Amino acid sequence: MLDARLLHSLPQLPHPILTAYLDINPAHPRNQGHPPGVLIWLKSRARVLRSRIPGAEQKLFQEQVRRVEEWLRNQLPRERGILVFAGPDTWQTIPLQVAVEDELHWGRPSFTQLLWLLDEHQPCGAVLVDRGGARFYKFWMGFAEEQEKHRFQIDRAEWRKKHLVPPAHPGVQKTRGSQRDVFEQRVEAQFEKFYKETANRIQQWAAEEKLTPVVVAGPQGAVDSVWNELSRTVQEHSLLVRADLTHLSSAELAVRLEPEIEAWKRERELRMVERLLANPNGTRAVVGPDETLRRIQEGMARELVVVRGLGGRLRQCQNCFWVDRSADRTCPACGGERRLVPLRAVLPELARRYNVPVEVIAGEAAKKLREFGGLAAWLR
Repeated sequence: MLDARLLHSLPQLPHPILTAYLDINPAHPRNQGHPPGVLIWLKSRARVLRSRIPGAEQKLFQEQVRRVEEWLRNQLPRERGILVFAGPDTWQTIPLQVAVEDELHWGRPSFTQLLWLLDEHQPCGAVLVDRGGARFYKFWMGFAEEQEKHRFQIDRAEWRKKHLVPPAHPGVQKTRGSQRDVFEQRVEAQFEKFYKETANRIQQWAAEEKLTPVVVAGPQGAVDSVWNELSRTVQEHSLLVRADLTHLSSAELAVRLEPEIEAWKRERELRMVERLLANPNGTRAVVGPDETLRRIQEGMARELVVVRGLGGRLRQCQNCFWVDRSADRTCPACGGERRLVPLRAVLPELARRYNVPVEVIAGEAAKKLREFGGLAAWLR
């Protein structure tokens, strides 16, 4: 599982530094040869990048490339991707279990692709419930981790023992039956209390970890009891699965639930885009790159919605950093020089500068929004 503290420390890495995003997925045919295709790509791309680096830094650059090559030869990881930061006094590797595009950068550490991946792969969770307890799992960036486990235990501390031992007098069978009924009622009352406590913990946990969705899974009786205790708001951001999955490992559970989570997300995204398109450029939402970019930079955007893989170029002022699609080379606001920048490079940084959450969408929702430029925002 990724360490959030590590992610916050990355911008402080010293530079110049080599940043390498590498597709090392062993399932890809290109990586099944000897040497693996990722090494061939790294050598080829390094030759091109070296020709653009100032002469005084070329030796240092080549040293870092060799470090990455040697590391890959000696211990090629089994994840789908790897992010490497390599410098004279720096060596940091971040394994990734999501699809990665090969990239190589020199100078300041490059976080563009990482920011896109973090926006696209929001954390979600699963809670497995049965009459034995509840187990809490977090899924993030392709990794699965069990975070909590709560076992159900019958608390008999306040039960009077004479209620559990039938008295010896005529009619004992009837008395024993009634006592058994009382016993079972008390057990069921404790189950109901446990289910309610589990529902409360789910709501707290989902808010603390910012999980969407949370899958609540288990045999019908137990899982329905927990589900019915959840608030309507939490249910809208959760997914009910009536199946006993307690026999699965964390990794197996992630694989089992992935199709259902993806289907839930695609359906939710489609409903959201339909609402956006029903209220374009109004008081609640804007649709299209020009108006969306303007509202973000005016501090009016509450949430950014962007199509997965959206490309294109923008012009950004090198003085005040205002960005838009205008072809003007001079900033109309401050007179500064404007340069072409890739949308994929500037958009994640823009969203974080103005503290705007990003929703990356795919499927039918992305198809609909792409017809309007692939960019929209909910307004404050």
